[in-house]
Amino acid sequence: MLGEWLGHIDWLLLVVVYIGLQRDPFRALLTGAAAGFLQDIFSGGQAIGISGFAYVLAAYITHRFATFIVVDNLVVRFMAIATASLVSTIIRLSFFKLLQIEPPVLAGGQTIAPAIVFGLIANLFASVLFFNPLSRLFGSKDAKLRIRRSEARRRRLS
Repeated sequence: MLGEWLGHIDWLLLVVVYIGLQRDPFRALLTGAAAGFLQDIFSGGQAIGISGFAYVLAAYITHRFATFIVVDNLVVRFMAIATASLVSTIIRLSFFKLLQIEPPVLAGGQTIAPAIVFGLIANLFASVLFFNPLSRLFGSKDAKLRIRRSEARRRRLS
């Protein structure tokens, strides 16, 4: 039972969202591109660039989300993960369908709708456990400075 749920977790997406929430746009987009390239290479390399585009778009959305909502709490992280998970999965599956390429095997061999729903739920639960060690490992000393800059940028754009 646990193995089925672990198959739905998109670990690369969680890293992309975590980096996107750090309010550094260059690092977020670079992480999205690298994660997408890794995903495409290790999934058979049928269509290089599909996952890259999906992860870069997820990184961009997460960064914009974190830029406009300065408060960093569990609800904001859940909304960012849910949005990024849905965008990433829908973009990838849409491009595979559009290009008429057989998508990589979905977790558990399921159809598209359960894969999207179970992937979203699994990513949300995994993020609770995954983001705390990442925060301790990559805890930035200048996080408050980035938050102040982000808030100042948001006020300037308003």
